[in-house]
Amino acid sequence: MIKLKLRHLAISLSKLPPHPCNDISLEQYQTEGDLAAMWLHKIDTIDGFEGKKVVDLGAGNGILGHGAQLLGADVTFVECDPDASRLCESLGDTICGFVGEVNIPKADIVITNPPWGVQKHGADRVFIEAAMDCAPIVHIMHSSSANHLPDGQVILSGDFRIPARYGHHTKKMGTTEIKCIRIAR
Repeated sequence: MIKLKLRHLAISLSKLPPHPCNDISLEQYQTEGDLAAMWLHKIDTIDGFEGKKVVDLGAGNGILGHGAQLLGADVTFVECDPDASRLCESLGDTICGFVGEVNIPKADIVITNPPWGVQKHGADRVFIEAAMDCAPIVHIMHSSSANHLPDGQVILSGDFRIPARYGHHTKKMGTTEIKCIRIAR
């Protein structure tokens, strides 16, 4: 398989239908194509996606899982929002349900940008536990200030852009610092 260059991966991911972002309590925010592509390329360099089984937990519109597919992985998408789940169904095997309440298949790698617990304290805990249970390698995007995550290696850090989508947003565009962590067990 010919590997996609970073720029081509970012362009492909940016063409996906946007995440519907229907529910603030689920902390739904769209991961931009450029950020997703940078993170996925880093993961591919370290762990390789080719021929691997990957689970995308809290898949949203499927941007992370689809990127892994484009890099050669067999992906299962897990998403609880029915509208977002329908977007994932067009990309492949999708489980619609809440992490912690559905059976998640074993995988080689889990990728997830879970809710960070801003709206509901500890909302990320079930994602972290499920990810650690189903794969020996877990890649998590989280707030750079999170200090409760399992020990791992920060492989990427930067800004996550947050457009005004919900009533509590006061700026047209905000940012928050993130870190992408690789946890191997």
